[in-house]
Amino acid sequence: MTNKFVGKRIDRVDARDKVTGKALYSADFYQEDMLYLKVLRAPHPHARINSVDVTNARKIPGVVMAITAKDIAWVKNFGMIFKDQEVLVREKTRYMGDALAIVAAETPAIARQALDYIEVDYEPLQVLSDPLQAMDKKAPYIHEPREENCEPGYNPGNLLCSHRLERGDVEKGFAEADKIIENEIRTPHVEHVALQPEAGVAKYDKDTGVCTMWVATQWLHDIQADVAQALNLKAEQVQIIQPAIGGAFGKREDVSVHIIIGLMSILTGRLVKMEMTREELMITQNKRHPIIFRYKTGVKKDGTITAWEAEVIGDTGAYASTGSAVVHQALYMCTGPYNVPHLKGVSYTVYTNNTYAGAMRGFGATQAAFAYETQMDCIAAELGIDPLEFRRKNAYELGSITPNGQILTTSVGIKETLDKAAEIFGYEPGRLSKEVNGKIRGVGVSSSMFGCGYGEGFPDHSIVDLEVTREGKILVRSAAADVGQGILTVVCQIVAEVLDIPMDLVEMAPGDTHATRNAGSTSATRQTIFSGNAAKLAAEELLGKIYHRASLELSKHHPQFLVRDGEVVLQGTETRISLAQLARISREKGDPLQAEGCYFPRTDVPDEATGQGRLVYVAYTFNTHITEVEIDKYTGETKVLRVVAVPDVGRVINRVGVEGQSEGGTVMGLGMALMEKQVIEEGITKNADLSTYLIPTSLDMPEIITDIVESGDAAGPYGAKGVGEPALLPAAPAIINAIYNATGIRFYHTPVTPDEILQALQARASKNF
Repeated sequence: MTNKFVGKRIDRVDARDKVTGKALYSADFYQEDMLYLKVLRAPHPHARINSVDVTNARKIPGVVMAITAKDIAWVKNFGMIFKDQEVLVREKTRYMGDALAIVAAETPAIARQALDYIEVDYEPLQVLSDPLQAMDKKAPYIHEPREENCEPGYNPGNLLCSHRLERGDVEKGFAEADKIIENEIRTPHVEHVALQPEAGVAKYDKDTGVCTMWVATQWLHDIQADVAQALNLKAEQVQIIQPAIGGAFGKREDVSVHIIIGLMSILTGRLVKMEMTREELMITQNKRHPIIFRYKTGVKKDGTITAWEAEVIGDTGAYASTGSAVVHQALYMCTGPYNVPHLKGVSYTVYTNNTYAGAMRGFGATQAAFAYETQMDCIAAELGIDPLEFRRKNAYELGSITPNGQILTTSVGIKETLDKAAEIFGYEPGRLSKEVNGKIRGVGVSSSMFGCGYGEGFPDHSIVDLEVTREGKILVRSAAADVGQGILTVVCQIVAEVLDIPMDLVEMAPGDTHATRNAGSTSATRQTIFSGNAAKLAAEELLGKIYHRASLELSKHHPQFLVRDGEVVLQGTETRISLAQLARISREKGDPLQAEGCYFPRTDVPDEATGQGRLVYVAYTFNTHITEVEIDKYTGETKVLRVVAVPDVGRVINRVGVEGQSEGGTVMGLGMALMEKQVIEEGITKNADLSTYLIPTSLDMPEIITDIVESGDAAGPYGAKGVGEPALLPAAPAIINAIYNATGIRFYHTPVTPDEILQALQARASKNF
């Protein structure tokens, strides 16, 4: 059967509103009588707070309210996993983004002015900005120790948690190896740079006791729960309405303005608005975790990997956020999509006085991909084996076992991605660098894997509700956040496919905690699988109800029906009835045409001692990049010339959407490889604006060719898998590996800057001379 919509190049359902300016983002909401909020942040990254005096700020004309922690003793701590963050700091600051006071004023200018009149008395404490330093038992505590995070030999106040991974006998594997390769590989803080800064508007209704917010989030119902518990409200007393979202990449999983606008709307009884500046956002909000990887790999002369040992140390900053999950996922993905019979590893998630780290595209798997692909390239070079052939020799296939012990029984297309990428690129095994007019060219290969969904036994589901409206259209209610990746379009495609109706007859209701049910977060590359499946189940149920109602109205003999252009047609006749008529009749008879779909698969909680399980993730997405770079040996500047990207997505739902994710992920990886680093020294952010924090521009764009492997039979609708995060994973390591191929110089960190390349080239030339 040929699909009408699935697998096709379908325009985004929200595109017209965005390009015409009709779409409203959080910062666009405005009323003349609303108050504006500003927050006084920490004066020092680690300090004992003696007092915060807002007396003079309250005297400024136009200031309606100024509060400190002592004014809100009833407010509780918040946090994604551990409730370790205070809304307003009571005793000490742990990083520069900690909030000390909130001002509500009639204009933004007055609110900003009032911050200058707040007096803070504090005593600086030792700043811990290095996770290795913070792990030392002699280091001062950033948080009070908890029994569950006590690891012998390490600081109990600074070690958030540790995880372990073990399968086989790693010592036996090393004994079988002909060579053992050891490396330390590092990744830095990286900022998300979502186009839209954090902003939100809130209004409290005293009569109903409901606080309504118009604010962006990747996870409506979880943020609703976190806001409610912090403000001592029931979940139903917090209504979050999702505006258009200008990018996220994981940043909007965390609370930003949400609790503050809710709190101040309750205290003032007025509509309030808070909008962060880019500088404030870059100092206060979560980053990608800096991670140290220490790898030891055993390998035979023929290229067979025998053993892999890993130590993973992640800097989660001042607060936990999702750090415990991110860092241990970096451990769980430590060997990439490669067969390793014996492995052992441990991860440590460590508090420091840096800006806290949390979810960012890849969720630990991005850092791990750079690490294991660097290690794989080093091994291939040590053995004298072509890097693509070395990867292919060890790559997963049906029956392979992941580091967590999951046996892969379906949709394993990693070798196909390698083969197709090589064919399209025109890859030449053993290719050496080429130099023309002082420009050196090199080629790098990288592959990756990503586990889709939360996995690891974490409750994970999505609910989609459908209804035939009086106009004969299909109204879709889903809380799935579209942060730019296109899930709303995917859901509409699936509904239109099942019901066999035009796409313009499918409409999406706005995301709203009071009108849509939980779809989980837009993260973990899960929405196509989870909300896509839920939409398909709901559409199938609705189709049955439509046919049943049509049979009652048109024939009692249960004949065959077709839905065509908004009408139900009795096959072989001219008899037909519109969906609008059916909807009206069904409502009149008290049985409206409605359906729900819920997708709720189960996964295993990995064993605490070994990290092993049977079904740890519902699906794995694979991806391969082959990249060509050109390096100016006189300046060190690297230009990425072309990238061939081949993801295995199981089955394509929206082809242009997959291509867009691939191109966007490639560009983000280019930034990670060559320029992006949030510089934090002694807890102080040094480049908190877009003139000093560099990201790729149109001038940096390479030629990007995306082809797709459809290995099929995955957990998602029609055999689909997700692609949002996997699109990024191989990009940076392929570029760094290409730099090695061009120069013969290996870099074990990101980003690799022109100065570093030039210095390395000059040092080698001086040594050879």
